[in-house]
Amino acid sequence: MAVAVRPGQISDAADLARLTHQLGYEMAAADAATRLVRVLARPDHLVLIAESDGVTVGWLHASISLHLDTDTCVLIEGIVVNSAHRRQGIGETLLAQAEAWARERGCSIVRLRSTSTRLKAHKFYEKLGYTNVKAQFSFAKGLDAAGRESVKRLVPQVQE
Repeated sequence: MAVAVRPGQISDAADLARLTHQLGYEMAAADAATRLVRVLARPDHLVLIAESDGVTVGWLHASISLHLDTDTCVLIEGIVVNSAHRRQGIGETLLAQAEAWARERGCSIVRLRSTSTRLKAHKFYEKLGYTNVKAQFSFAKGLDAAGRESVKRLVPQVQE
């Protein structure tokens, strides 16, 4: 199976939303489009789309993350490969391109987070040389009614 990776576009919103459901997060295509408009306008963000035979089979979102207490790094904000296309090198290709993007921007570290129950994903990252550096809790606070509803959607419905 030949896979091509290209920069994301607004027209990818529906596919991005569809694949995000496989991570256990509900997202409407319209919400994905609104978010893509903001993200794609920023030079410190990267969105990659993996395609096979013209069908979107994966995506990756990365950003440059500035810190006071440690060096600037690239943060993998999200990555998903369609469940029917896993174990075919697509995730590895997406991460390799994000790592190249990081190097081009002078970053020597790439970081990512993964829900604690995604054990297969953890093994995949470790196979690629990523090290689990810490366990932590993730907190969020909705500042109004819409924010409180959004916080509820931050918890993935994980099925591994």
